[in-house]
Formats: sequence, C-alpha cells, structure tokens
Amino acid sequence: MSDRRDTRQGAASPSSSAAVTTTATAADEERLVADALATLHANGAESDRTRARAAQLSAALGRSVTVDLGWNRSTITIGPRRIDADRGGGTARESDPDDGVALVRRSAPSALGMNRVLGVDRAIDGLSDRTLTLDAASAAVRGAAALRPANLLLFTAACVVGACCLAIIFGVSRWEPLAVIAVSAGVGAVLRRGLAAWGASNFWQVGLAALVAGVLGSLAVDVGFSSDLRLAVVCPCMILVPGPHILNGSFDLAALRLPLGLSRLTFATVTLLSIGAGLIVGLAAGGADLVPDPAGREIPVLLDAVAAGVVAVCYGVFYSAPLRILYWPLLVGAAVHALRWVALTVWQWESWLAAGLACLVAGAVLVPISTRFRVPFAAVGFASVVSLMPGVIIFRALDGLATLSSVTGPDAAQLLVQTVDNANEAWLTVFAMTLGLLVPVSLYAHLERRRVRS
Repeated sequence: MSDRRDTRQGAASPSSSAAVTTTATAADEERLVADALATLHANGAESDRTRARAAQLSAALGRSVTVDLGWNRSTITIGPRRIDADRGGGTARESDPDDGVALVRRSAPSALGMNRVLGVDRAIDGLSDRTLTLDAASAAVRGAAALRPANLLLFTAACVVGACCLAIIFGVSRWEPLAVIAVSAGVGAVLRRGLAAWGASNFWQVGLAALVAGVLGSLAVDVGFSSDLRLAVVCPCMILVPGPHILNGSFDLAALRLPLGLSRLTFATVTLLSIGAGLIVGLAAGGADLVPDPAGREIPVLLDAVAAGVVAVCYGVFYSAPLRILYWPLLVGAAVHALRWVALTVWQWESWLAAGLACLVAGAVLVPISTRFRVPFAAVGFASVVSLMPGVIIFRALDGLATLSSVTGPDAAQLLVQTVDNANEAWLTVFAMTLGLLVPVSLYAHLERRRVRS
C-alpha cells in the first residue's frame, strides 16, 4: 500500500508554533482517514459501507471527505477544516487556511479480512462518539490493519467441515466420499496457505487446490466411492468459490460504479476459471469427468438447515471474521436454507428463485442487525448465503465445454444443451441472489437517508 500526497496548502512559517501545530494535526487527520478507508476497501467491505464511513469521518473531523474507489488505485480527497464562527448571532462555516489534500492509496480489494474491517469500524465509531482521541483512533486503525487471518489449524478445520457439510446438503449417502472430501479440503487448505506465504497469487492458490480435488476425486470415482453427483470432486472446490467478490461486484454495478464493479467481477471470473482449470486437469489426469445433469437427492429439512448453518460459520472463518459474531450467520444461514428447501420441495419453485428468496429474507433480517450491532454486513450477510452460490453448476458447465471437443453426433448435441442449461441456471442464480440482497440493502439505506434529513 502506498500513497501520493497532492497538497495545495502553503508551508507553515517556522516561527509560528500555532501554524506548526495546526499542520501536524491536519496531517495526522489525513493519514487516519486515508489508512482507515484504504483498509476497509482492501479487506472486503462493501463500497457503500466505505463511503458511509467516509461521511462519518467527515462529520467527526469537521472536514469534507470524498472517496473515488478503484481496483488498483483509490483516491481519498480531504477538504479543509471547517470552523464555527459566531457572526451576528448566527453560525457561519469558515475554512482553515489550507486547501485540502488528495491522497492516493494503491491497494486492490482482493483480500477478505472481516476482522480488520470490524477493527477499523470500531476505531471510526470511537472517534465519532468522542471515546477515542485522534492518536488512539490512528493506533487502532494501524492495529486493525496488522491483524492476521484465521490461524492455519482453524482455517483447515473450517475447510474440512465446510466441504463435508456441503456434501451433506447435496445428499451424500456414504462415509467414504466424506473421507475423501475431508482429505482433499484439508490438503487444499494447507496448500493455499503455503502458496500464499510464498507470494503466489490467488489464482495459483485456488487452481492448485482444485487440481488436488480433481485428482483425489478421480481416484474416488475409480474405486467406486463417488456417485454420479461427483460430490467427492466438487465439494472441496465449492469452498473456493469467490462469492463475496461476485456479490460486491454486482452491488457496484447496480450503483453505477462500473469500473470497480467490472474489476471485481473480472477477478471473480478469473478465479472461477482457475478453479475450473485445476479441476478439469485433475479429472483428466485420473480419467474421470463430471456428469452434466445427474439426478439430485432430497434430504430432511432439519439436516439441510443444520448443515447450512455450520457452513455459514465456516465461511465466516474463511473471511477471518471474529468468532464472537458468527452466531448470526449460524442462525440466519440455517433459517434461510430451510426456507429455500421449502420453496424447492413444497412450492416446487425453480432453484434460482428459491435462492433469491433466501437472500431477500437474509438481507431483510441482517441489514438492520449489522447496523444495530455495528458489525460488517459482508461478515454476516455474505457468510449466511454464499453457500447458495451455484459453484457446482458452474463447474459442470465448464467441464461440459471442455468435453465438447471430444464428443460427436447426438451425444454432442445433448451435452451442448445440458451445458447451456447449467450456464443459464448459474447466471440466473447469481442474478437472483444479488437482487435479493440488494433490495433490502437499498431500501434500508433509503430509509436511513430520509430519517437523517427529517
């Protein structure tokens, strides 16, 4: 992370101690604002949340703060300090002698560190509530930015448990594929953390983890441990799907932040392609493939809800969210997955409509809760619903495209139809999920704006 300062204020006179003090305080404020907003943006906070925090800092410091968020470059413009002056019984707003600064932060929002987001949120809240001084808030922001992700043991356990619970949701019926899934997810977790320590990009991390899943899944197919659902193959890859980047990118597009939204979605798409490439290479090495349209299995609603709640907690660990706030994803994730089960099984809805309904209810419940309890919506909201992401469908579509070149005749036509159907279901599900979350988020923001104006 680096910054560039564009200052338009005159140099303080060395003989004026008051001018030196004012300049030092202004510089401290500017550094706090830039570091806080850059940390939020770089660690998975929604763009609207980062802008709301900019407005909160503006009110707390008495200086205008605007942000122009980008993928590799974000500009934070901090205006002059406003001073109240009593003129003829009224209050006028005057400016300090300085003209403000524009700071550039170069930090791509590719990480997911909800512990850092929560730490910065609390520092800003403390400064706004006057319970923290400027120096204490700056120290809190620096401490939050230095927080480490979930430790390797906890991260590996979350990968293993999350992948196995996803297999339960999809109807695993034997213990052998569960054992393969546990080993594959655990090895993938350790491999990802090792590659990250060596400086490998996210694409290499998920691609090689998917390669391991493909190879071990192929062995499971060869020995008869995996059914046509190929759960031993796809479930370890499901936990690699970049759901928050897809949702954040869709939110940005809906708000007409087109460059940032397209950048987020490009990152998510390349990540999915990396997972698909690793999976397909692993399957080809083992001589196996994914069945494009296997028959599904139904499971009891209680088992579905419990497994979904546990998966939501595991995703919270992936995002490095503090464990003390993960009871919200546990409860809400279980409830909305049960609602989806009812919509699919009882009401006979399409799967993408059921996913959209689940996200609508999750958003309606968690948006006011995240505001009331001051927790990042991405930490509780995304974790509650990201298990609904159509990762399995996407992988089947990618495998179908890779297989088309080696199939001819009627089989090729049938495979093409199944691949197109899978692709359509995948994008419809993502669209419905985004819309389901966007409606309550936008409605609540509109009501908040009306409340503030009134």
